[in-house]
Amino acid sequence: MTHTPNPSEQPSGAYNPMLWDALSGLGLLGGAVASLVTGNAALGTIPVAAAVGFHLVNRRQLAEDLMRRQEANSAQIVQQINQHQASLTEYLQKFQQETKTALEQQRQTQDNNQQTLTQNLQTQGQQLQAQLAEFRAETQQTAQKTEQEHQSLASVVGELRQMQNCSHSLESAPQADAYYQRGLSHQRLGDRSEAVSDYTAAIRLNGELAGAYYQRGVVYAELGNRKQAVEDLRQAAKLFFDQGDLDQYDRARELCKEFYDAENPFPGSAEEDSQLLSSLAEAKEHLDPDAEDEGATPLLKQEAGVTAANLFD
Repeated sequence: MTHTPNPSEQPSGAYNPMLWDALSGLGLLGGAVASLVTGNAALGTIPVAAAVGFHLVNRRQLAEDLMRRQEANSAQIVQQINQHQASLTEYLQKFQQETKTALEQQRQTQDNNQQTLTQNLQTQGQQLQAQLAEFRAETQQTAQKTEQEHQSLASVVGELRQMQNCSHSLESAPQADAYYQRGLSHQRLGDRSEAVSDYTAAIRLNGELAGAYYQRGVVYAELGNRKQAVEDLRQAAKLFFDQGDLDQYDRARELCKEFYDAENPFPGSAEEDSQLLSSLAEAKEHLDPDAEDEGATPLLKQEAGVTAANLFD
């Protein structure tokens, strides 16, 4: 710590005001004594003049010394101010640097938080989009399933109405076509035993109804009665051929062939097969390939996809 000198303090080896005051006092005392002893007032003024001179010198020295001390104090104060100003400047610089660092860290933190928030929002957006897409897919599947169920239900209702209409027709008079149509409805609804019963009743009323033989053969195949299935399909093929429906003939005949191994002949005697093939060749030469039998063909168009592979699993 810098020591601030007190004006009352006397520097060692320098001007001493007390000494000069003592000399001034001695001069005044000496002048007074000389005046009294000699009785000469003029002689007493000399010491008095010397005392006044000493006093003036002392005052002058005091003023100079005070001025020097004030200058020294001023310089010290200026130095202290400069030191405080330097400390304050250093503190301000340090404060500015710390503030700048804190602001930079805060800005970096905000940037990181904003980037993290943006990434989270993007991730959540993608997840929401995926969930929305999944929900739409599920909704579409549900709608499709509902539509399929609705169509299936409508189909079932249609078949039930068809069966009811056929039953009403049969109440008035037995009709082969009514039995056949009701048999088709039973078959579509999975009631195979009732389908066989109605097909049998239709055949009993109309032995030329090739479609009834064909469909009963298909149902027999589904029930595992392969022998009866082949007999019905063979009879259906003959009837289709006799009626000129060559497409249905080929379908019924091929279904029998698929049922057996490729090496097995078509059910029936070789002579019957030869006659059928010869007749078929002749018929194909004379018949219009675009002509269709209006009675049997429409009844079997919906069963065109039946094969042995899906009958005898």
